[in-house]
Amino acid sequence: MRYNFINSNHNTILDTPLLKILNDTSLFNENFPFDEYHLTMAQSDVLEGIYNEPTVKIMFYRKAPFGSSYAITGGIIAFLEKLNSFSYKNLVPYLETKNYRQEFIDYVKSRDKIIAKIYSVPENSAIFPNEPIVILETNLIDSRILEGIILSEVNFATLLATKWHRIRNAALKNTIMEFGRRRSQNSIKSSLYAYISGIDYTSNCEANAIFGIPSNGTMGHEFIQSYDSEYEAFNKWLTHNPTKPSLLIDTINTLNSGLLNAEKVFLEHKENLIKHNSWDKLSIRIDSGDLAYLSAICYNYLSKALNTENITIILSNDLDEYSIESILSQLNKAGEDKVVNHISFGVGTKGVTCWGEPALGGVCKISEKSNKYILKISNNDIKTTIAGNIRSALITDEKGHYITTLIYLHDENIEDITKCYHPNDDRKFLKIDKLNYKITPRQHLMYISNNEKSEFVSDFVNYSLNQIREYQDDALASLDWSYKRITSPHRAKVSLSPKVFNIRNKMIKENIISMEK
Repeated sequence: MRYNFINSNHNTILDTPLLKILNDTSLFNENFPFDEYHLTMAQSDVLEGIYNEPTVKIMFYRKAPFGSSYAITGGIIAFLEKLNSFSYKNLVPYLETKNYRQEFIDYVKSRDKIIAKIYSVPENSAIFPNEPIVILETNLIDSRILEGIILSEVNFATLLATKWHRIRNAALKNTIMEFGRRRSQNSIKSSLYAYISGIDYTSNCEANAIFGIPSNGTMGHEFIQSYDSEYEAFNKWLTHNPTKPSLLIDTINTLNSGLLNAEKVFLEHKENLIKHNSWDKLSIRIDSGDLAYLSAICYNYLSKALNTENITIILSNDLDEYSIESILSQLNKAGEDKVVNHISFGVGTKGVTCWGEPALGGVCKISEKSNKYILKISNNDIKTTIAGNIRSALITDEKGHYITTLIYLHDENIEDITKCYHPNDDRKFLKIDKLNYKITPRQHLMYISNNEKSEFVSDFVNYSLNQIREYQDDALASLDWSYKRITSPHRAKVSLSPKVFNIRNKMIKENIISMEK
């Protein structure tokens, strides 16, 4: 794949709209962003003559990943970019090689752009189970194609963003480097959404070149093994890389070899490191063993031996949010507060592979068609959908603390809603006191396309990578620490307006999947 690097100045790239970067690099622009069954259903729509019926589809997920109480959205801008660049005409050669009916092929030839209104929460937002991530107001056939695009872009990206958000939370203010390119299923997306979620650096040169994400790295064990001794390897490294005074000390024996050789070589190169303004940037990396214990021993030893506190201990070795939280907790309990302030984390495999949760499980379901409510009913409550063209709103108290997420119909006046219900139990409800509660709608109109033109509407669509990264989401800000903790967090409540609840309850009780509005 050929990339068009839009600017060699990385700071400029970081301040360039992500939408433009994705468009210029053609990173996410496959010609066939859907599965066979999407095309088969689309053909049936044409043959039945129902392809143009007004349709609403909702993209949501049912259960928060990694045992969390929420997910962090990713892939929304990539979805919008792919939607905008999609053309039906590009499908014609493919369809002609398959056994699709000529009537369907002729219809596809007559089409170009998808016609739709797209509403969504902004990229890098907290989103709760069953809450609409993206709302598609379109027609039946375009909804088939849009489902394929949205699920391929938003599912994996949201899973990545959520995993890295958790890692970022566990590491507190300590620096994190993403080291996962060699083991990632999609290294570009992994590095992109890691950075959006707050990671400081990536080792991925490709992500650095394309997106301007700051890159960094240390040495590998292989470098040390390339020389006759660890001391010689360290000496050669600082000779040729005086601006990168970072040594990997666990190849032979961390305390009895690596630590002592690092001390020796740092002192021998001190004058040259000072000359290159690097003496205050010394670091060692530990990639095995008892990381909490070793980091304390090594920092305290080197800070005294080198007479400087400016030493960073870089920890790696299959880290994730759980091990990072444990390491910091151990050091704090041991009274090693100073050491904590000098630790950085290199996170690879478990971050980029979303270790512990192979898929988000996001789905895209029809909720309204041709002036009818549409419901998917299941014996499993979690798989029964919510009918209607719905929106969501954040309900917070007078102090800005999270109370619940309200799901309501798009044409309801939220100021008139005085009560909201548990989705499956009318005995559990909350009275909404407007004097004490604030209601904030969550979805924004992002994109409009018709036969004449297409248009990106919201300012959020044109956010740069840095703006997305720094976006302060009201929902996330409203959650206290108990919702954000890594283990056993409080569960965020999602509620239905009385009208949404009654429609859903009636359809479930009467076992009907389509009901007139």
